[in-house]
Amino acid sequence: MNEARDFEVALPDGLNRFGGRVKARLVGAADAPVIVALGGISANRFVADDGAEGPGWWSGLIGPGRALDPTRWRILGLDFAADESGSAAPSSADQAEVLAAALDAAGVNSVHAVIGASYGGMIALAFAARYPERVAKLVVISAAATPHSYSTAQRELQRRVVALGVEAGRGEEGLAIARGMAMLTYRTSAEFGVRFEGGIVEESPLAPSAPGAYLRARGAAYPGVMSPGRFLSLSASIDRHAVDPAAVRCPVLAIGATSDTNVPAAQMEALAAALPDARLHLRDCLQGHDMFLVEAEAIGATIGPFLEDA
Repeated sequence: MNEARDFEVALPDGLNRFGGRVKARLVGAADAPVIVALGGISANRFVADDGAEGPGWWSGLIGPGRALDPTRWRILGLDFAADESGSAAPSSADQAEVLAAALDAAGVNSVHAVIGASYGGMIALAFAARYPERVAKLVVISAAATPHSYSTAQRELQRRVVALGVEAGRGEEGLAIARGMAMLTYRTSAEFGVRFEGGIVEESPLAPSAPGAYLRARGAAYPGVMSPGRFLSLSASIDRHAVDPAAVRCPVLAIGATSDTNVPAAQMEALAAALPDARLHLRDCLQGHDMFLVEAEAIGATIGPFLEDA
């Protein structure tokens, strides 16, 4: 892979409560058109495999021979701004300002595309609405103009669990439980039916079930990439998101999963209908909201031609 470079980004005035600085990373050919790649709240600047920091969280989409080939594109990944104390939540518009600051720091005036999935899709919409002159195209995956009320309710319960854990001095345990709760919204009941048997065998009410053991394992791994305070800040940030689709003037490829309960297909249809210039691609996917991770290569076959279109 071509050149990879980390750099620091000073947060814009008024956003210092979210950490003062974040880091961004550019990977790919130095003279290639820039594409921004943003994911869920657990994502970071290590979006691609550059031979130094592991495979990258979106390696199924980004890499040699993939839809985002770093010999063809220069890819920007970004660490999200957050209040590590968990006392305040940035909006998606705030994160769009951070992205603009990252582009300024990199000397990039405008980008060929912003590709955002889940939380990253919200930021992509906010960025295009706020800085229409700085982006030519958007790819928005499993993200809508506003959060769904059912998903907001689920996230609020997750945040209450984390806050209760922090208050009890067991913040990481609360975070692990909240992560398990979140995983149920990222995946589908159909997938769980295929993968696990239901029920518990032991007499203890707290005995782990087969699906419960999986969720406990996912939760136990989560504090390695997320702190309780950061989770509170970014989870609430999702629920502060609101964009007027009419303000997004560039061409948009909207991709969703028919099985997604976090951002239902009806929301993706409504977004595409409200955008001035959009095409919609809905996929059947057993994994639901996590489609952008587990089927990255498949959605790349849709994204690639859109990026290449004049």
